[in-house]
Order: sequence, then C-alpha cells, then structure tokens
Amino acid sequence: MSTFGVKWLRLVIFLLSIGIASWCKPAIAQDYTITKLKLFPDRDEVLIKDVATDSKGFVWFLTNGEIYRYDGYRALDVLRTISDQAQTADMPQHILIDRHDRLWMAGNANLSYLDLRTWKVHPVASVLLPPVEDRAVFSITELPDATIVIAYENGHLLLVNGDEFHRIDDLFELGKKASNKLSPRDMTVWKNKIWVGTTGGSLLSIDPARGYRAQIRKLSGEDSYVRTLIGYADTLFVDVPGHISLRLEDGFVRQMRPKGFKLSDDKYFVVKQGTDMHVYAEDDALYIMDTALRLRQKLSIPTKRKFRTVSVGISKQEIFLGTEEGIFVAYPKTKGLSELMNTNPGPNTSTRGIHVYPDGSLFYGTYSGAGYAEAGGKAVVFPELKHAYTMLPMNDNELLIGTEGGFLKVFDRRTRRIEPLKYSLSPNARAKYLAHLPIYVMCFAETPDDFLIGGMNGLWLLNKKSRELDRYELAGGSPHALDLQIRHMERLRDDRLLLSTSLGLFELNQGKLTKKYPKSGNMGVYKVIVDGSKWWIATQGAGLVAMGSDGSEAARVTTDNGLSNNLIYSLERVDGVMVLGTADGLNLVDAQHRVRRIGRAEGLSQSEFNSGASFVDKARRRVYVGGLSGYTVLDMNQNWFDRNDQLESYVTEIHTSTGKAGQRVRDYTWPYREEKQLTLGYNQSLTALYVGTPGNYRANSEVAYSLNAGDWEPLVRGQFISLIQASPGQYKLSLRTRSFGLENRLNLVTVIKKPHFSQTWWFRGMLALCAAAIVVLWYRSRIAKIRREQDIRNRIAADLHDEVGSSLTRIFFQASALAGAPAAKVPEEVNPEEGRQSRQLELIADTSKQALLTMSDMVWSIDSRFDTMKDLVIRMKDYAYRLREELDFSYRFDEGAEVESGRVSQAVRQNLFLIFKEALINAIKYGDGAEILISLHVDPMIRLVVSNRYPAKLVSFGDRQGGRGLENMELRAGKVGGKLSVSDSEGIFRIVFEIPPKRGM
Repeated sequence: MSTFGVKWLRLVIFLLSIGIASWCKPAIAQDYTITKLKLFPDRDEVLIKDVATDSKGFVWFLTNGEIYRYDGYRALDVLRTISDQAQTADMPQHILIDRHDRLWMAGNANLSYLDLRTWKVHPVASVLLPPVEDRAVFSITELPDATIVIAYENGHLLLVNGDEFHRIDDLFELGKKASNKLSPRDMTVWKNKIWVGTTGGSLLSIDPARGYRAQIRKLSGEDSYVRTLIGYADTLFVDVPGHISLRLEDGFVRQMRPKGFKLSDDKYFVVKQGTDMHVYAEDDALYIMDTALRLRQKLSIPTKRKFRTVSVGISKQEIFLGTEEGIFVAYPKTKGLSELMNTNPGPNTSTRGIHVYPDGSLFYGTYSGAGYAEAGGKAVVFPELKHAYTMLPMNDNELLIGTEGGFLKVFDRRTRRIEPLKYSLSPNARAKYLAHLPIYVMCFAETPDDFLIGGMNGLWLLNKKSRELDRYELAGGSPHALDLQIRHMERLRDDRLLLSTSLGLFELNQGKLTKKYPKSGNMGVYKVIVDGSKWWIATQGAGLVAMGSDGSEAARVTTDNGLSNNLIYSLERVDGVMVLGTADGLNLVDAQHRVRRIGRAEGLSQSEFNSGASFVDKARRRVYVGGLSGYTVLDMNQNWFDRNDQLESYVTEIHTSTGKAGQRVRDYTWPYREEKQLTLGYNQSLTALYVGTPGNYRANSEVAYSLNAGDWEPLVRGQFISLIQASPGQYKLSLRTRSFGLENRLNLVTVIKKPHFSQTWWFRGMLALCAAAIVVLWYRSRIAKIRREQDIRNRIAADLHDEVGSSLTRIFFQASALAGAPAAKVPEEVNPEEGRQSRQLELIADTSKQALLTMSDMVWSIDSRFDTMKDLVIRMKDYAYRLREELDFSYRFDEGAEVESGRVSQAVRQNLFLIFKEALINAIKYGDGAEILISLHVDPMIRLVVSNRYPAKLVSFGDRQGGRGLENMELRAGKVGGKLSVSDSEGIFRIVFEIPPKRGM
C-alpha cells in the first residue's frame, strides 16, 4: 500500500475512534466501563448460573447448588444459614430477588422464597405447583409489572402477583395433545399482556385483566424457535430464525434486528430487557442498547478464557453479567469524564503535549507520533514526530512544538505539515554554547519580543522577529546557576519569571535568580499557578503547596487531606477548581481545599499522568490531561463536588455469643430492616459485626469506624468489629464511608449492653430501700426496747419509792418515836434493859434512814426521767451538800456550760455517780481538811476530776484509796468503757474518770 493510502487509512481509523461516539450514540448515552468482582479471596474463577441484586445493591449469585450474597467484600453462603429451614435435597437451579426483597429459589422439585427482612423461608405449597415429574425449571423472571413468572420445561407457567398464585397450563396441554413438548423461553410485558415465546415458534399471551386468560399464536415457519422477546411502543420484537413481520390486534410482531450490530448465529448469547436500556451479551462482548434497540456502546468483557455469559441482571444503570468465569459489572463512567485515545501505531501510547484550537480542532503528541484532528472529525497522523513534549501557538495557524531530543518543530495546520524551526544563533550563543545547544525542550513561555524555552540545560531566548536563539545570562552570581531542568515557566506581570525545576521553585528577576521553595533542601516542582497573592506549587512528593506573598507556606493539600498521591505531574485551574494529574489518578481541589478523587473505578483507564501533559480548553471549559495511555478529558461544566450518589456502608451481619458456653446467634437481616440499635443481654458479647459497601467497585471508597467518638480506625476487606465482654452501657458505633474522595457518609449504630439485674438501678434502689427499711426497723425496735426498759425502770423506781420507801419511812418514824419517848421515873439500877432497847431503836432508826437514802439513790439511778447530765449534776451537788452537813468539809464544784443539754445513759449515770461518791468520801476521809475540788465537763468527752490535798505525814498510797475503793472504781469504769486514772504528786491526790461521748451520751 502506498504512503498516501496508509495516511488515509490512519485518518479513517482516527476519525472513527473520535467521531463514532458522537455520531452513533444518542444524547442520553453515557460511556460505560466494566470490571470483574472479586467474589472469593482464594479464587478468581467462579461458575455462575444466575445473578441478582437486592434493594440495597448487594449482589446475589448461584453457583452449582450454592447461593451467595456478596456485600462488596465477602461472599456469604446463604444456604448454610437456612439449612435448618430449607430442603437441602433439592438444590436451587435459578434464583430471583423481587422488589419486595424476597429471594426466590426454584429447584426441580420445590419452590420457596426467603424473606430477607426476617430470614425466614416460605415454601410454596405443593398443590400450587405442577406435578412433581414436571417441575424442571427453565427460568424465573420478574416482569416490569412486578409479576413473577416461573417457567417450567414441560410448558407449565406459575405466575405470582403479590400473594396470589396462578398456574397456566395451556402450553403443557397443547404440547401433550401434539405429542411435542412446548417449552417457554423468554417473556415480556407488552400492551398490558404477558407474552411468552416458546420452542415451538408460537407466542402465548396472558391477559391479567381477563382472569389470566391465555391465547396461543403460531408464527410463520415450521422450525421457528423464539429465543427473545422485547416489547417497545407498538412493536413486539421477536428473535427467531428467518424473517417475521405480521400484524396482530395488539400491534406489529417484527424480527429483532438491533441497529449497530447483529445477533450472533453461532454463539451463545443472552438478551436482557430493561426499563431504560437493553443488553446483549456474548462470551467476550457486551452491547448496550437503548429502548429502540439502537447500539449505545460496545464493551469488551475482560474475560481470560471467553467463557459464555449465562445470566444478565440490570439494576438501575448497572449491568451484572453472570459468566462461567465469574461476575462482571458494567456501569456508567462518572459524568463529565471521557477519554481521547490516539490511534498512532506503536506499543508506546504515552502522551505528552496537546493543544486545542479555538474552533475545537486539536493537535496532540505521543511517543508513537503526533496527530491533528479537525473539529468535524477529520484527522491526520504524523508518525515521524515522536516525543512532542510541549506546544505554544506562534500565531493562528502555526504551532511551536518542543520535543525530547529534536529541539523545535513547527506545525502549520493550513498545509498539514511539520517542519523544523529555522533559527540562527546569537554571537553570544555561538561563542559560548555552540557545543551545548538545547535539544530537549520541556516548556514554553513568551514575552512581547521573545519565546522563552526551558529545557534540560537552562533557559533560552528565541527572538520572535529575527528567530535568533540566545542563552539567558544571569546578571550576577554563578554563571552556571541556571543549568537547571526547567519544567515549567510562569511569567508574572512585572516581568518576573517563576521557574519550576527539579531542585525547587526559583524566581528570575532582571538577571537575578532567587530560590523560593523549598526554603531548605531540594524538592522537585513541576508547575506553579499564581492565584492572587498565593502561588500554588505542584511538588514532586510534598503534595500541593500554597505559598503566600511573604514566602511563608499558606496551605498544603496532601494525602492526609484525601489526595490520591503526593507526586503531582500536572496542574491546571478553571474557575477556582484546580485539576491535578498525579502518579495515582486525577484530583480536583476547590477553593475550600476539598479533594475530589477520580480513579480507575470511575472509568479512568490510566492512573499515572505525564509531566506537562495538560491543557485547558477555555472556550469549552474542558481540561485535557495526558498520561501513559492517551488523554483524559474533564468537562468542568459539571459540578464535581456535588455528588448525590455517594456510597454508603451497611451492617450486613451481626454475630453474638451468650454465656460461658458461647451459644452463637447470627443476624443477616440488618440491611433490609434498617435497624439502628442493637441490644445485648448482660451475658452477651458482640463477637463480629460485618460491614458491606454495595457498589464499591465504582468508586475509590474507604470505610472506617469510630467507637464513642474516638479515633477513626480503617476497615479493610472482610474485617469485622467486636465488643467482647463489654461493660454495661451505651456504645455509639459510627461507620464512615468516603467515596470519590468527597465528604463522608455516616451510618450510626447504637449498641446497648444491658446490665445484670444486680447492676441495674432498680435493683440497687431496692437494696437501698431494703437497707433503709432495716435501719428504720432496727431503729424503731431499738427505740421500742429503750422505751420498754425505761417503762420497766420507771415502774421499778415507782414501786421502790412507793412501797419500799413508805415502809422504810414508817419504820424510821416508828423507831424514832419509840427511841425519843420519855422514860419512867425509876431508879437507874432498876432500868438497864430499857436503856439498851432505846439504843437499839436509835440504831434501827439510823439504819432505816441509811437504807432510805440508799434506796433513793437506787431509785434515782433506775428512773429514766433523770437520764440527763443536768439531773446528774443536781444529784451530785445534792449528795455533796448533804454530806457536808454531816461531815463539815469544804469543796468547790466546777461544771461546764455544755452539761445543760447533754444526755447520759443509765449505766454511765449510775457508775459515774458511784465513782463520784467513792472518790468524794475518800477525799474527805484522807484529806488534810483543805478545799476539795470537783470538776465535771462533757465536751469533748465526759471527764470527772476529784482532787484533794493530803497531810504531810506519810500515808500509804493504798490507804488513801480506802482499802478496795480504787479497785471498785476501776471495775465500775471498765463496765462503761471508761478510763480511770489516779495521780499523786506534790501533795495533791487526783482521781480522773474519762469516757468517750459515744459510750456515755
């Protein structure tokens, strides 16, 4: 083929690659991307027989007799969780999840459904099903009108609408009569009827409005086989061999012929009807059609062995392909994200420079050549121009191109020709740098007079008029200071120049070079953008740095703020939003420093972007970013920071254990019951709480959790959260999902651990009430006992006073009267017996008087009405006064003011009074006649002190105690818990009795 023919061939290829999307796709179409789900961590290939999705977006799939639920991280064996409810002898052959979150399981003998909100299996009564020998299931389908159809191989149909079951046996009966089995195949809803295609080339229509009346229509052809039905407007599209076009009373029946591709004649394929689109899938390709069967996009299924697709599910705008290798998901790319793939031949598709003209045409450069595409789609490639690095328009038609190794080229779009730039060397360059001329160009800038050229060996000037090339010389300092790798140049208004180099950011001002970033050390800089008083710097490992006018760091955006990578190759700015091409995906940063990440999961075909390979099409508000495999185009008319489809994480499983034996309970219903609170018994532990994120394949999602507003901990694939033997209380578990690098979506779960009944407030309250009741009862019983004792003491005292006292008083008076009567005038020698009788009567009177006094003391000590310190002091003073009348001694009684209000127990009162009496008698008996001192104080303890002076002559210590007096006083003090102390010094004898107030009062 001639060179001219090769060029035209390449032109046509490029034209198709760029123009087909806009020519063939409808306006509502979006580009799709496809990925494979990692269903199990230990294997890549899984034989899928059926696939479905639930209302939360979790993927359910059927393998060889096993049903699994995939939550984005792990696959749950569903049949194992219901093994005690379902019949395991009949393995499921098909599954379906309806819009009420019921998992229908159809086997060759039984039919049942699992209610996902209760995890209870509901078997369908056998009487509603066909005979056992006719229960081989072909398919189970939910139609757009929510009718569930179970199609059996022998022709039986079971329709489920809500809780109503309807069995249609017309196909079975017809096949039975004709001795030729008619099996149902695809079905659809069209014109308010249910249409079923059969293996016999007939259509079965079922009218729900007329009691599910069935009617069979035979299509033309003896061996026709209805594989697929799709209803659209007035047409029922039918996939059968041959040509079909006939008129029914309901509309037209026509051959299914998609626009843009052809149904295969020899490959196994599946056609799935959706609401807004239809899907055709073969073993290695997926075709997405609109409702009118026009091709929207073809995708290659990234299968390794080209195993066939056996099941297709459509959920909203996502397509799930169940294949013999696994599950593939096709989903729309992020809106506003598209790609420009060059068609230059060669293995190296890495791209560098790109320039978009005002009319929409563009020129691009790759390592495999360059190309030019007009706005209308015409294109031409230049395989000879390799390594085109940077571009700058010289005028409306000529484009200055800097290359890696070929210095400067010029593209003239009028002639479609690329020529080397013709220039001459200045005398300075010829004299000094003839052996070191620039050949590696990395960036361009311009002044009114010159083109500025930055490369691997410094800065050069190209005069616009004379085309004379000269080396930029510094006014001072080292002459080789500008021998830098200049990656980008930004010209300021006052003719200053910012140079982004491999060593940092430099400012060039009137021949003086000053380093601006970093302040110390070296850090490569790829580009700088001036935003008012800030300089935004794209660094080679430190993220995006903002430097203020004073040279200080004003802000920094790194991976800690959500940036996908800290190595930033390219940087552009459109209306306050900066676009960063990094070593790992694209990033957008707005004025609030929010980060919006764009990665492979959103349809980005490349992750690493090249230095300087970016361009802003201001007229159309598009940003072109070149990478290792073409250009990524961002439509900046989109609001990239207003994402309503942020991913959300759900609690998928909860495992608890109870008691020491560890009885386990598992709950799989949380995503569907939308519970927010988990209650654990006092002896329960949360052994595992699993989290799932449906749709995590279409965003760079991150999941973390926080307990009681603590630190956020990341959750890796399949990791669970546990609370083992937690203390009773409330635990706030926050789940944070961050997708697209934007703000987080939170899901809060409250875990309440109930306390043991002994730890509850009501139990403790009951204990407190019981204790209080016991104290009250004890106190009342104590008061009652004291009162009873007081009553007994008062009664005894009254009886002693009234009975014994009166008797002693009569004896005393009678004896006194007899002893005091005048004797008869008789001679003394005649009356000696009468003198003795008179003396005896006097002794009886004295004894009676002493007994009366003793009884009075006893009555006083017993009577509870005198249990006060005041009464005790009165009694002690009365005793001392009466004793002084008899014995004529001197004393002084000191008492504290606190005795007026103090109380004293009966035992202390009695023993204290007896000790006082004993001490006072001994003080009188053995004293020298000096004044006796008596002191009684109550605060802080009861303290009685009796002291006297004794004669100078030697008297033994024991004699001064009155024989056994000291021993008796010590015994009495010990009875009431008191302390008796005796001191003898300097002629003073002192007895001190002390008792604590708690014992005495």
